[in-house]
Amino acid sequence: MDAASTCAPRTLSIVRTDHLLLAPIGVSLALYALTMGASLPALLRRTPSKPIHRAPRVTILKPVAGVDDDLSANLASFAAIDYPSFELLLGVASPDDPAVPVLHEFLARNPGLDARLVVTNPDAATNPKVAQLIGLERIATGHVLVISDANVRVAPDYLFQLVAELEGDGVGLVTSVIAGTGERSIGAALENLQLGAFIAPSVVGAARLMPSRPLAVGKSMAMRRRDLRRVGGFESVGHLLAEDNILGQRFAREGFAVRVSLARVENRNVSCSTRRTFDRHTRWTQMRRAMAPAAFVFEPLLTPFVVALLSFALAPTRLLAGVLLATAVAQVLGAQLALYACRGKALAWAWAPLELVRSLMVFACWLRACATRRVMWRGHPFRIGAETAITPIVAARRRSTATARA
Repeated sequence: MDAASTCAPRTLSIVRTDHLLLAPIGVSLALYALTMGASLPALLRRTPSKPIHRAPRVTILKPVAGVDDDLSANLASFAAIDYPSFELLLGVASPDDPAVPVLHEFLARNPGLDARLVVTNPDAATNPKVAQLIGLERIATGHVLVISDANVRVAPDYLFQLVAELEGDGVGLVTSVIAGTGERSIGAALENLQLGAFIAPSVVGAARLMPSRPLAVGKSMAMRRRDLRRVGGFESVGHLLAEDNILGQRFAREGFAVRVSLARVENRNVSCSTRRTFDRHTRWTQMRRAMAPAAFVFEPLLTPFVVALLSFALAPTRLLAGVLLATAVAQVLGAQLALYACRGKALAWAWAPLELVRSLMVFACWLRACATRRVMWRGHPFRIGAETAITPIVAARRRSTATARA
């Protein structure tokens, strides 16, 4: 038997594997195109302020924990809101929170603003953010409640946009498109890429493709106070980590529509570290695993570059090398278009290849979420369970110690 005939079966085997691996890459590209096709046309539309029939009083609930990037400027954007009647409740879990001096300075600069600082009870719920929301909601005077994180910046017509969406037939909850902006570090650029190239398209795409399974983002949400009580109030989600998304699902189960406001809300990420970005998105990935474990298994398929890279690692042929290169270029261009659609500005081209780094980071987050259920949230360690129920790890250890002693 000559050398050519000896090598033929091996070559044929490689070619077959090569072509077989084109299938998952094709599926991944199709899912990517479907998501982008469903979301980008909507994101590219500039949403004008909508007229509203009446302007109910609004309470903005802003839970604060530490000094976020550009906190002072973020707060200033709320003082510039143009709306007839609203109040701003700034919540901290402790008077010693590092953000308190910044909050006092903001209040002093805006004496005419209906705003105040509230120290909430950290023991009101297992989830520290929900504990703050419970305390703030109890003293709110508005008919409409708006949840707004401390790291967001808004336009003057912010409340008009949310209330206009809330006036729609059967609408119970409105969530905003979040655009990461302000990057000056690699960690911040990765964060803003994840928000603009994955989170925003996923939220808008889900609203159009799966209206019965809405995605709600707690960085900016609006609801009527009476409707919140109908679905159980903040207290009912106080033991959950993904309280925002679970609230959205409960609104949907009660027959309410969940809308996405296309008026962009900026999430300021300026100088955060790569480690903080990785930890944050590991937590978000763990939440997605807990909420939808079946869908979580296939989540890497939403990132074509990762699928193509794994395929090339299994069969390093010239064909798959070309496919990998083409996929990398397509995803970088797709991310740039998504960022432009989401925030009106693409990433600096020198940083555009970070989209490939982001893809690998997200895959690493997925692997880590497969391996551990331990999460850190606002400085507290938890174990995450079904539907993102969280158990404080320290409390669990104390209970096991007490049981052993008994």
